[in-house]
Amino acid sequence: MANIPLTASYNSFSGADIVAGLDVPVLRGGTLSFEHYVFGELQTISYSLYRPKRPVRAMGFVNPKGFAYGPRTLAGSLIFTTFDRYIVYRALEQYNAAGYRYLADEMPPFHVTITMANEYGQQAAIRIYGVTITDEGQTMSIQDIYTEQTMRYLARDIEPLHPGNMFSGGGAVR
Repeated sequence: MANIPLTASYNSFSGADIVAGLDVPVLRGGTLSFEHYVFGELQTISYSLYRPKRPVRAMGFVNPKGFAYGPRTLAGSLIFTTFDRYIVYRALEQYNAAGYRYLADEMPPFHVTITMANEYGQQAAIRIYGVTITDEGQTMSIQDIYTEQTMRYLARDIEPLHPGNMFSGGGAVR
């Protein structure tokens, strides 16, 4: 009989344990690289994966023989607290200095890195690659104490939540 452990260790993280960063592409001397910006303004991030699956049927059988997999779509939303400037301008400082005024849907694809560390020393990270903004909005109201910048996105890939620090070799960087 297999020896089953009777105890296990589970770690969790709260919103206070999380730091969000965006890796934005910048051009330096004709070379494209990524500049990392920590965004304390990012208050909510969500993602979802969708992949259509269709049954494969054969004549004379009621049940499907298997399933055909369609293309995967990765999408989600980003919600920022707005202070005194448009959030995109902070991420694209280099372009703004040159006089360009981008909107979020014009941003080049960027990466989002969420790192977590709790008071017990446990760490975890998640990374979303190739984020491109599809639409954005802003909410402000006399009923709310703060203003929000909301954005929805599509992305190319995701490195799901895993233990360890993204930048100390705990996770792969693509």
